[in-house]
Amino acid sequence: MNAFFDRARFWESARKEASGPSAVPRASERKKVIVEHTSINPNKAAHIGHLRNAVLGDTMVRLLRHTGNDVAVQNYIDNTGVQVADVVIAFQQMEKKSLADVKVLATGKNFDYLCWDLYAKATQFFEEDKVRAGKLRGDTLKAIEAGEGETAEMATVIADAVVGFHLRTMARLDIYYELLARESEILHLHFWDAAFEKLKASGRFNWRRAERMPVVG
Repeated sequence: MNAFFDRARFWESARKEASGPSAVPRASERKKVIVEHTSINPNKAAHIGHLRNAVLGDTMVRLLRHTGNDVAVQNYIDNTGVQVADVVIAFQQMEKKSLADVKVLATGKNFDYLCWDLYAKATQFFEEDKVRAGKLRGDTLKAIEAGEGETAEMATVIADAVVGFHLRTMARLDIYYELLARESEILHLHFWDAAFEKLKASGRFNWRRAERMPVVG
């Protein structure tokens, strides 16, 4: 499909819209909209694909705000997933680094790229012994989700440091967020339990069937 953009007509239309009587809607007409975008796994530096998604999300935010919506921008941080667990395993099992070591490394300039390299090496490490990989991942994920012990603290140090790099990268593109929704907080504060009870109470959800469904993780 070929598309042609008439810039003169577009900007004239935009100027009239911005200066018209309905350019700014009344407070009662403003809609609350949540846009979640970017959501990079906090185990490596942001790459061009991540930036593309962030720019698309930010463009949607700006369009919605321009049309008078009350937009809240969120970035979901999966800081308890297998990607972060793999980097923890790489530091502990491959690099033989302690929590104190990782805390020092996390203050370095290119810590996000260091984690990226270790994540790639960990993939090869796991391929060498799938049984070992399964046990290490299972034990590490369990510790991270419980939020207790040195393993969980190391995961927090890694994820928080990498997210900091992501945010600085996005700031250079003038992209910002109102809320960083961290998966660890959703788990520890039992948000899903509360949401599930509300879904059941609403009468619009077949919760008995959902409870019988197998959990894949």
